[in-house]
Amino acid sequence: MKSRILVADDDPASAELLMYFLESNGFSVVTVPDGNQALELGTSGDFQLVILDMHMPIYDGVEVLEMLRKRHLLHPIKVIALTGDSSESVRQELEAGRIDSFFTKPVDLDLLHEEVRRLTAA
Repeated sequence: MKSRILVADDDPASAELLMYFLESNGFSVVTVPDGNQALELGTSGDFQLVILDMHMPIYDGVEVLEMLRKRHLLHPIKVIALTGDSSESVRQELEAGRIDSFFTKPVDLDLLHEEVRRLTAA
């Protein structure tokens, strides 16, 4: 059975690239353009991994991460953050939210693939 991944990114080109890349590596992918939809689908229990852009409409990635952590207490969902913001404050917020992994854009797709495989195998 393919691992299901939710990609939340308000940039259609980034979301499409991630979807194509992950699907070509055997994953089932759904994309959403904002934090509200990421939260809605991310709490459904249908996904093994969420890849979150940090700057999205409605809820940003940190807010979505915090809410996902509150709703998945017994079986925490794996979350990878992607952002163009490499500031220390963003990194600290993500670490406080117990992020599983963090990548700065532009993302090295080989490293992302290794991390996705590691997190979905757990």
